[in-house]
Amino acid sequence: MNFEKLKQSYLANPLRYIILAALILRLVSAFFAKGYGMHDDHFLVIESSYSWVKGYDYNNWLPKDDGSAPTPSGHSFFYPALHYLAFSAMDKMGIASLDAKMYIIRILHALFSLLTVFFVYKITFGASGSRKVASWAGWTTAILWCLPWLSVRNLVEVFCIPFLLGSTWFYVRKNDKPSVADVIISGLLMGCAFSVRFQVIFFIGGFGLAMLIYKRWRDAVLWTVAVIAAVCVTQITDLIVWGEPFVELREYVNYNFTHSGDYLSGSFFKYFGVLLGLIVPPLSMLLLFGFFYGFRRLVLFLPAFCFLLFHSIFPNKQERFIFPIIASVIILGFVGCYDFYKKYKEKKGGTWLKTFKVCAIISLVINVILLVPVTVHYSKRARVESMVYLSKFEDVKSVMIENTNGDSYKMLPKTYSGYNFNEVPLTAENKEAFYASAENGAPDVDFILFDGTQNLDKRVEEVKTIYPEITYETNITPSFIDKLLHRMNPRHIVNEEVVIYRNPKTQNK
Repeated sequence: MNFEKLKQSYLANPLRYIILAALILRLVSAFFAKGYGMHDDHFLVIESSYSWVKGYDYNNWLPKDDGSAPTPSGHSFFYPALHYLAFSAMDKMGIASLDAKMYIIRILHALFSLLTVFFVYKITFGASGSRKVASWAGWTTAILWCLPWLSVRNLVEVFCIPFLLGSTWFYVRKNDKPSVADVIISGLLMGCAFSVRFQVIFFIGGFGLAMLIYKRWRDAVLWTVAVIAAVCVTQITDLIVWGEPFVELREYVNYNFTHSGDYLSGSFFKYFGVLLGLIVPPLSMLLLFGFFYGFRRLVLFLPAFCFLLFHSIFPNKQERFIFPIIASVIILGFVGCYDFYKKYKEKKGGTWLKTFKVCAIISLVINVILLVPVTVHYSKRARVESMVYLSKFEDVKSVMIENTNGDSYKMLPKTYSGYNFNEVPLTAENKEAFYASAENGAPDVDFILFDGTQNLDKRVEEVKTIYPEITYETNITPSFIDKLLHRMNPRHIVNEEVVIYRNPKTQNK
């Protein structure tokens, strides 16, 4: 196929090429970007659901066999339950290790995330009437430096995006004159998004508010009923587990109002900065302008704006919380910029277009520089690979995590080991008490994992005073980006090398 034919093929159906590019990048991430990004996308999803498959309850979320019950955790079971079903199916297929299963999980997430790209293109084209503008929005979503990597993580903040956009698309696809079926499907998808991530209630509120402002009473009633119906079905796990509905939702609301100040906070404008950085300046500045310029398009603007406004006001500000509206800002950002261009085309259209193109080129260069390493970034490599290493041994019952360089220790993604072993922490905080109690008999441990190499010789010698027979096994090194992030912020980003020693007294295999 020569260049001219390829160009004509692209112009005839740009979405096909955009989806193909998005698929390639996301599959590369699925195969190479192993590990997990942050606490929640492993310990609240993978560790919990996989433990249920293996017959125990890692996070202590479920009632016990003896009839006792922990306090509900405030987490929706919908997304972890999907993983539970997937892991159960893979067990029946004979796929043994979690490391192997996670390839399939990441591929499934990669494929599901293509819906985000599809809906971004379709919604933008419907709103702007321009295939070129829709292509810009589609390409931005397909190749944005962080999205292929985020798309294969187990983050509820990202997994809910196709539901949010699907709901929007079904409602606006017929020039804002949806049929009864479209309204119902839109509501059902929005209800599913809520069950994935409870905080999208503010996106839902903005969507409903737009209907009321437009005086679409029929749509508002049907859509609300559909949302509630979807929530009831997807939250039926509460009824099964607890014997009453919406227990986890009530606990979620209660926890966030009583513990909102326990986490990271920041200024009112923190999330504006996050959006500007994620979408890559200077283009992101124009898109944020376009987002607010397009405020009259209420169905596109109000849901994302209400979501952004709440999170900007609420004390608990973590960067990932804003992920659900990245695609929405991109859509209305391009549509708003195009509206601005059309309105002032005669006066300053040329200057605006040149400015837009220059900003786009600069952002594209920055994006490509970031895209290549991030797409294949193996996050938390040392932690994951240390567990994969332990999976080679039999009957691992207890593992010590030694970090006497600090007062805390990092949680281990122990499902990768295949064992629900006991974790024995040894830190600067409990060091004195631990060694004192060890004089009366140290707890049996199969392996000692030394967190970081600082003062390693001294730390090993100290541990040998209670476990004299331990022998060196291997070093597990972090990925390049893990090392870089740790060097940039060693106090808050703990991605250090793990040195593994084996205790032959208990582990002779």
